[in-house]
Amino acid sequence: MIHTAHVVRADGSNTGIMREIAPLIADGLIDESSPPAELHPLADFRSGDILIRKPRFGAFHGTDLELILRTAQIDILIIGGIATHVCCDTTAREATARDFKVLFLSDGTACSSLPGTGTGPIEAEDLQRAVLATLAFGFGEVLSVDSTIHRIRTHDEQNKP
Repeated sequence: MIHTAHVVRADGSNTGIMREIAPLIADGLIDESSPPAELHPLADFRSGDILIRKPRFGAFHGTDLELILRTAQIDILIIGGIATHVCCDTTAREATARDFKVLFLSDGTACSSLPGTGTGPIEAEDLQRAVLATLAFGFGEVLSVDSTIHRIRTHDEQNKP
């Protein structure tokens, strides 16, 4: 299992333009020493799991994720997490651009509502549907957690010695 955390250096030296476009980053919300930069206790981090600290929304940019995946001969990624429309979406697109197959969890990701910028607010449910539809159109397969578990179990059963 590979977990990711969006974390930047406390001195801001690796934030770049993110400080300008994301005020919460400029305010230190995800500085490496801040509580939000840590994995949630319910994340179920286990021995052997890997934690990638990513300085941008996508898990590939500025990290060694691709090297870890290729070394382990992993070519299918199951993406779940918070911020469907930001971190999860960006990571799925980055993965597809690198020729990884993406399985995106429709009910293992979540959006928050957006205030809109001249277009009016966008409710979380509408945003979630739009992102999932876009990902399914050209970046990977969108399926539920239960469907993913079923697929893994079926694959394991079919490949038993």
